[in-house]
Amino acid sequence: MTARISVLARSIAIATFALASASGCGLHSHPDAAGALAGYQSDVSEVQVISAVVGGKNIFIPSTIVVSAGKPQALSIFNTADKPHGFTIRGLSIETVLMPGEETRVELPDLKGSEIYTIGCQLHPPHRTATLVVVPGR
Repeated sequence: MTARISVLARSIAIATFALASASGCGLHSHPDAAGALAGYQSDVSEVQVISAVVGGKNIFIPSTIVVSAGKPQALSIFNTADKPHGFTIRGLSIETVLMPGEETRVELPDLKGSEIYTIGCQLHPPHRTATLVVVPGR
């Protein structure tokens, strides 16, 4: 079932990104002066994430995080639960323990565009996963 959830999460992330790009919401690329596709850009250097228990389920909010490649970025994760939770992005070799009521800053490595990573909890495998989507940067 976990594999199906991961596939579903990836599918939802890709579909959301495709719909946002097609709808002209500002996530789409613009040609530069030479007419080349310029990529994506964001001025956000830190994304805030919450680890919480909702309806008896451990979840990450937001469940889909979109960042631009090619610039330093970090995740600031706050654990609202009353016990420690894990935070791991295996594809990036990131693994830490989130202490209750504390905020933990996780520096992301230099990311390449067009990548999707699964975020999970190494302490509680039933924890709902989240998705990190990396879009091409300028």
